Amino acid sequence: MPASSPRPPPAAAPVAYTPGTVVARSYTSEMSAPPISAGVQRLREIMKENGEEAGWDKAWQEDVTPWETHDRTTDGVRPLLKEVLDSGEFPVPKEGRALVPGCGRGFDAVFIARLGLETWGIDLSTRAVERAEAFLNSQLDAPPNVHFQTADFLTFPIPQDGFTLAYDYTFFCAIPPPLRNPWGKRMTELVHPGGYLVAVAWPLDGEREGGPPYSVSVDAYEEALGVGRGLWTKVVDRPSELSADGVHKGRERVVVWKREGGARM
Repeated sequence: MPASSPRPPPAAAPVAYTPGTVVARSYTSEMSAPPISAGVQRLREIMKENGEEAGWDKAWQEDVTPWETHDRTTDGVRPLLKEVLDSGEFPVPKEGRALVPGCGRGFDAVFIARLGLETWGIDLSTRAVERAEAFLNSQLDAPPNVHFQTADFLTFPIPQDGFTLAYDYTFFCAIPPPLRNPWGKRMTELVHPGGYLVAVAWPLDGEREGGPPYSVSVDAYEEALGVGRGLWTKVVDRPSELSADGVHKGRERVVVWKREGGARM
């Protein structure tokens, strides 16, 4: 934990929304961040001891995956992802490729593949990819259009025509803040014009220091993406009634951006 306590964010009034409505406000958090858990503390120790690439593999080796603790529903998919893809708030691509960086066990990638998109799940950790492949092989109706590979998000070869959909959850918050601008530039290169980036922005912990997970905000995503420069347009930005459990309540939002024309300079 940081030596000094973070300044609590101002209280936010409830926001009413209807499908298709973009809330013109960037949230941080509606409540204080919870105390750091033993799992998160151990994860940070592993990262400090082993560095970025080796650290994530070590975390998977030790089964130190605290971000999964509250995500293990019947199929492992975050309910908020299902909600926004089923809501009709934006036209979910039916063709092309989808990308899930930091795919972990592959729950979300398999779910998205079932929508019909050729889906790539990538992770820096070889052990995470092995878990994802094991999960895929355990499915009786395993989709044939999902592929997992060990890869660095910032450097892996981009396929021809790129991706029509990208999904970010517990990936943006896992990278050190100095890498956020490279993340945004890379995402702009990966998603071709007309495609979408879906993000479950978490944890919205205001000015809290330390990570992973690092505190995020919708503003941080948009600064990294270059929103306002003709590259991306926000089409969804709202909380969810599904964010009801203790660690997520008031600390996450679903945000969708559409990729516009133009190249990132």
